[in-house]
Amino acid sequence: MTLRRRLSLLYMAATAVFFVTSALTAVVFFQRGLSVLADRKLLAASDEASELLAGPAPFSLAAATPRLDRFAEGLDGLYVLLRAPDGRLLYASDPQLARLPAPASRPSGPEGKAVFASAALPSGTDLRTVVLSLPEAAGGGLLELALPVPAPLAALPAGSWYLLGALALLLLAAAGWAGWVIAGRALAPIDRIAEVARRTGEGALSGRIPRHRGEDELGRLIDVLNGMLASIEAYSIKLRQFASNVTHQLKTPLTVMRGQTEVALLGKPGREEAVAVLESNLAELETMSAVVEDILEYSRLDSRETGKPREERLDLLAGRLARKAAVLALPKSQKIETSLRRASAAVQAGKLEQALLNIIDNAVKNTPAGGRIKISSSLEGGLAVLTVTDTGPGVPPEALPRLFERGYSTSGSGLGLGLARAMLESFGGRIEVSSPPGSGLAVRILLPASGQNLPSRPTE
Repeated sequence: MTLRRRLSLLYMAATAVFFVTSALTAVVFFQRGLSVLADRKLLAASDEASELLAGPAPFSLAAATPRLDRFAEGLDGLYVLLRAPDGRLLYASDPQLARLPAPASRPSGPEGKAVFASAALPSGTDLRTVVLSLPEAAGGGLLELALPVPAPLAALPAGSWYLLGALALLLLAAAGWAGWVIAGRALAPIDRIAEVARRTGEGALSGRIPRHRGEDELGRLIDVLNGMLASIEAYSIKLRQFASNVTHQLKTPLTVMRGQTEVALLGKPGREEAVAVLESNLAELETMSAVVEDILEYSRLDSRETGKPREERLDLLAGRLARKAAVLALPKSQKIETSLRRASAAVQAGKLEQALLNIIDNAVKNTPAGGRIKISSSLEGGLAVLTVTDTGPGVPPEALPRLFERGYSTSGSGLGLGLARAMLESFGGRIEVSSPPGSGLAVRILLPASGQNLPSRPTE
């Protein structure tokens, strides 16, 4: 059974319960209203009956009977009973009242206080009764007046039950139709969500879920899902670009290796030619190894150092990496310079070292032989800053925004700077690049400074 059908049936059941409860409540209150009206009528009649029985002593039942008959006949539907002090029935305006039991509660306290009760005739007629104590002058007995109280539904004309039944069925059918329509409108967003999800599963990542006015909770869900779909689409585009760029990075060295190997196999290379081919192939293999290593770094990024960042001295960390940078720069006779001011920040040290090492490696690759690479740490306002500058050719302004895209590169594997940014952003850092004309590339790592920073003189 579909959810829409279940909601419609639930709406029908709730409507039926509501109508039945309302009808029962109306019957109860109508019955109570009839009893209140009967009590008022009985109380007024009891005053008249008490005055009718009042007279000179001794009390004579024979003399009072005609007066009671006329009194009962004058009030349509009113029954009158007179009982002796011991409960014996002395008078009844209707023969069937003789079988009416004596009242369970009798008036107490001041004379004339009325006691109301409910009773029923042997015929099944419901009665509302009032019992009064008569004074000694009137015989000292009990005066009991009774008035039939009709059932609330007894006055319905013949055939009304069939009409009520048909009306109830019509109301249930209308409630079912209304429930079907309401459930359909309420579940319409779910149908739209399911349709877009189906198309997304088939590869149409550009689809979005339409949102209409008046959709609150489901509208917020649609907004969240649309945002998720946009993120998936953007990630898919980046992934395709990444795969394309990495393929290109691997295709070039493979093409070079294949071409040189085929040329060598076509002839009879001597030892020098064979060594040259092997050295060239080794260089291309190193390039491919760098690409593969960076890909592995990306895959390990989310699982590395998931704990909370810890306080670290950035100037000491940069000093350690400067010594490693000197080893990387040695083959190209590059000079590593430092300008380190004390600066502390809460970081994940492993990720920060890897990010900074990737930036340094990128600077070494893009700086010509004999160039300079400078590593510095400083405080700028509430930020701790690590900066790596080089004297390379720099990057055109239009290429700066793409430096951190996975796979984009002007040299190298095309993954280093993108990996560095991903590592820094994982614990709250950020990275900026600039390339003034003729001044190489400057990469700045910005981290929230801690309260442990103290002024100190720079070290060169």
